[in-house]
Amino acid sequence: MANETEASKALMRQITEEIWNQGRVELIDDLISDDFVDHIDAPGLEGSGQARYRSHIETTRAMFSDFRNEIDLVVGEDDIAVSYGRVVGTNDGERMGMPATGKRVECETIGLLRCADGKVVERWGLPTI
Repeated sequence: MANETEASKALMRQITEEIWNQGRVELIDDLISDDFVDHIDAPGLEGSGQARYRSHIETTRAMFSDFRNEIDLVVGEDDIAVSYGRVVGTNDGERMGMPATGKRVECETIGLLRCADGKVVERWGLPTI
């Protein structure tokens, strides 16, 4: 299903650029399913559905005001899109009581999204920064 594959890959790129990189959390209602299931287990990441996704973005962007997720590659098959790239940012905000370090962080990242009806319904990946 080439069209479904291309739609899943396009959604991965849109979410990464507009929500994560630009901080446009208002798009979560349009692009993340109400019953979103998150398989990422990161410290301080709680709740469920869209609220969990929103919390992850807001927490990350508060810790790294210049946060960027730079995608090098997106591959897909049917309703699944997988991205590989780097997350970068300067730790200029605290998290869970830990003070900011002021250091620049860069690490590789892999994310996997399952999509349905133009929204993300499930996410897997490795917690990074």
